[in-house]
Amino acid sequence: MNLFNTWFYQNVLNTEWLVWGIIITTLGFNILSPIFLWYSLTETKFQFRPVRFIKKITGQEKSKGS
Repeated sequence: MNLFNTWFYQNVLNTEWLVWGIIITTLGFNILSPIFLWYSLTETKFQFRPVRFIKKITGQEKSKGS
């Protein structure tokens, strides 16, 4: 089978957007993987509580007094 003459190769595999997608994915993985490894090896829990974060930003966490 001649892969280079197929529609799939010419219109999907041999395109600029696919090559850039592969490059960006590879670079992103290489940049972010040490961060993921560090978090997993230090055994720290990443605790993100969106409700508490929103209350902190809007200032609703402070008591209004009685």
